[in-house]
Amino acid sequence: MTLDVGSPVTHCVAEFVLGATWEGLPANVRRESARAWLNWVGCAVGGAVTPAMDAAVNGLVSMGGGQVPVLGRAERVAMVDSAFLGSLAASAQTYDDTHLATITHPTGPVASALLATAHQLESVGRPVDGDRLLAALAIGIEIECRVSCAIAAGGGNFGWYMTGLSGGIGAAAAVGRILGLSHEQMVYALGLAASQASGLRAAHGSMAITFVPGTAARDGVVAAYLAAANYSCSDIAIDGKNGLLQVLTGGTDGSLISDGLGARFEMLNNAYKPYPCGIVIHPAIDACLHLVREQGVDYRKIARVDLRVHPDALNLCWRKLPDNALDALVSLFHWVGAALVRGSAGVREGEIACVTDPAVRAIQAHSEAVADSTLANNQAVVRVTLADGTKHEWMTRNAIGSVTNPMTDAQLATKFRDLVLPILGERRAGALLGKCENMHRVLGIGEILQLGALQGKGE
Repeated sequence: MTLDVGSPVTHCVAEFVLGATWEGLPANVRRESARAWLNWVGCAVGGAVTPAMDAAVNGLVSMGGGQVPVLGRAERVAMVDSAFLGSLAASAQTYDDTHLATITHPTGPVASALLATAHQLESVGRPVDGDRLLAALAIGIEIECRVSCAIAAGGGNFGWYMTGLSGGIGAAAAVGRILGLSHEQMVYALGLAASQASGLRAAHGSMAITFVPGTAARDGVVAAYLAAANYSCSDIAIDGKNGLLQVLTGGTDGSLISDGLGARFEMLNNAYKPYPCGIVIHPAIDACLHLVREQGVDYRKIARVDLRVHPDALNLCWRKLPDNALDALVSLFHWVGAALVRGSAGVREGEIACVTDPAVRAIQAHSEAVADSTLANNQAVVRVTLADGTKHEWMTRNAIGSVTNPMTDAQLATKFRDLVLPILGERRAGALLGKCENMHRVLGIGEILQLGALQGKGE
């Protein structure tokens, strides 16, 4: 689709969101929708017992309860709170997917908003089957990624947390689709979501790094439900005067959102993480793991580490000596140290015991990094100098988990099991994985929640 000259982009988006069909989506888009769903469920369950999630659940429950389950938890909360918590949990370990071109984490807000809405619809006798949910997920992710592209291309300030700017719009589109909004109502929903766009990267290094994607999911649900009640909003909220794009970038060009919509899919540039930290760090981790595993580098003999990284790695993960686990999630230097010392880069390497490990701290202290604009965002060069002067170097040319070297289905399944098994146990983890791998057989979202949400405090 291409935007008619002079027509606000919300109309083109609404037409696509309401008119696309699951069968009409390309096979690779359908496949990535299923992979995104599986990755998100694993991350949401895995992040359900983190300190950030505990604090968020306790805070929300203290304001009043509800009846909607939360993946990986025993509590029941209000519908909008469940949307908030699902997206928050999926980002709590910084293991969620990333649209690397814009540093957007697209699936969390959309999937969590859909899960909460599908539960509500099922409770009133309107179940949402797996194919219908995945179609809405693909469409919501596509819109979120395209809005992110328009913001990034327009020069939106790097301090904005992109998921908070575009996530609510993608979530509103997806929820509005399964609610059956009219074209006019969908335009309202998109505008209402755009009007709530927010999020600052200053939240990084604190629990609030999860607050932004959580808020995006909640805002998308609220926008769609208000629109369903004919709560109106201007159709220029995204690309008109004083709309989202103009406020963020100074321009009003919505062509990156509308051009080729339905024919070219930006969601295919989404990536799934093999390591639980900022994706811009991953090329350096790959190089460090190669040095340890293939070249036999012994961290006890390292005198200095020199890094050349894509500029985004330092723009986003510049923290040199993090003193807590939240800071470490977005620290290039921590993950370089952890990978070289432990020869691994999993959830345990993000925990406080590793963050404060004297050997890891020593590597951090003796590491220096420079931004190299000639490197692609999936590349990095790591050189270690040993105490005797010996040097070892490796260049990551195509990081694992990037669009050009994606995680395989088997790797995603292993990641899912690693995250889910400690919380649900082997039987339920396996059953939930089976459901997520075969969403075309799922007749209602209750099948996912029955396995993924705990039934009581003692479970």
